[in-house]
Amino acid sequence: MMFCHLFESIYADARRRLRIAVRMTELYKPYLFSQGVFDDANTENLRRMIKGSNTKVVLNFDPNCIQWDEYFVNTHFQGLVKYVLK
Repeated sequence: MMFCHLFESIYADARRRLRIAVRMTELYKPYLFSQGVFDDANTENLRRMIKGSNTKVVLNFDPNCIQWDEYFVNTHFQGLVKYVLK
């Protein structure tokens, strides 16, 4: 009984971290185990069509120029740590 209060904060912190880990696992499970195929062919066709036309419409979006590994490591995961895993 004497040590209960000593370990209470450690237990509460570990329990909070475990809840967060379980929540993140549930959140990302559909993406991690998905067998889906993601296709940007329609976006690419639209981009080519607009680029070749004489209109002033600008679609400044090229998914090929995104460095996805860098984005996840330096932006997405850091944002999760900073704002979600507080």
